[in-house]
Amino acid sequence: PARFVRWLLREGHGSPFEHNLLTFYFEVPVFISRQIVKYRHTSINEVSGRYSVLDTTFYVPDSQRPLVQYGKPGDYTFEDGGADLRFKSVGELKNVAIEASARYKYLLDSGVAREVARMCLPVNIYSQMVVSANLRSWLHFVAQRANEAPSHGQYEIAMVADQVGLYIQELFPNVWQEFVEGGYQRV
Repeated sequence: PARFVRWLLREGHGSPFEHNLLTFYFEVPVFISRQIVKYRHTSINEVSGRYSVLDTTFYVPDSQRPLVQYGKPGDYTFEDGGADLRFKSVGELKNVAIEASARYKYLLDSGVAREVARMCLPVNIYSQMVVSANLRSWLHFVAQRANEAPSHGQYEIAMVADQVGLYIQELFPNVWQEFVEGGYQRV
């Protein structure tokens, strides 16, 4: 019941939120998969470029992604950057992706081992991963990375955390309501 959930969260009794398992399948750029891996209370399986030929699909920021950072780490803001900067950055990222994909395929076709050929791929290549964790760990992830959370994660990881939050909200509405009303406090 909501009253009991509220009491558990308010008093910091997190262990009752550890007796369930949520598993997500993510297709995210490598630079985002590395941020997910940082959460130590998860079980992760990620497609390996050592054993599989990687699908060379790359992430390029959408028009909503701010490009310019002002301030120092931990105390900064982002701004759009304007049409000219967006055109330049998106163009360069696409050019790098096309070139890296061509070089990767060339090395594979030349007989170079997958584990060596993958070294020419940039971190904006998409990766596929299955990640399992208990509810307490996922709430911690959302508290650290979601758009509405006080810590404001990087744009791309925030989109992932927001989707995880929607799923938690659907499965555990009482927990989610108390979590959000409590200011995204870690459990």
